Amino acid sequence: MKKVIITLTSILSVLAVGVGALFYWEYRSKAQLEAQVEDYLGTCDVKPSHLEVHGRPFILSAMAERAELTYVDVAPQPGMNKDQLLVRELADGKADRVTRFVTFDYPKAGAQPVEDADGAYTDKATIDGKTVKFSGTAGDGRLEVFADGRSFGELPLRKNVTLTSVFANQSGVAAELEYAGPTCALA
Repeated sequence: MKKVIITLTSILSVLAVGVGALFYWEYRSKAQLEAQVEDYLGTCDVKPSHLEVHGRPFILSAMAERAELTYVDVAPQPGMNKDQLLVRELADGKADRVTRFVTFDYPKAGAQPVEDADGAYTDKATIDGKTVKFSGTAGDGRLEVFADGRSFGELPLRKNVTLTSVFANQSGVAAELEYAGPTCALA
């Protein structure tokens, strides 16, 4: 009986050490991926306020030296309330795709986004009982966002940026930008 207890205790101890080592390896792998993303952002002169690496298990991603998806928050500029990058498939200092979402404050407080039949956000919001349509342009090194054709927000941009959509959400008016090329994003 004594040998059985010693054997079971030994097995449980080995399992506990193994599980602990696995958790530590996962934690270190996530830190390695975060460092890889921070290096990429550093070459682009981007200073993140927060970043969140996705793509579990991190161990496999770290072994492949590839960060699958990272959400990067950047300090928003005046007139904006959110600036976020989505960096996809970062490997060897290059990202397959970089998308940026910038959210401008509504032109007036109390605005409510208009949703479509499926509950998705649209390019419209209700402000003071009136429906306002939002649009934007990206060219000549800047993004400009319009409310019913009148400019109300702009942001300097790098070249080779495409504006893919403008939509109203709970936080404000968001513009989705797609960066061409695998290297740097942001100005």
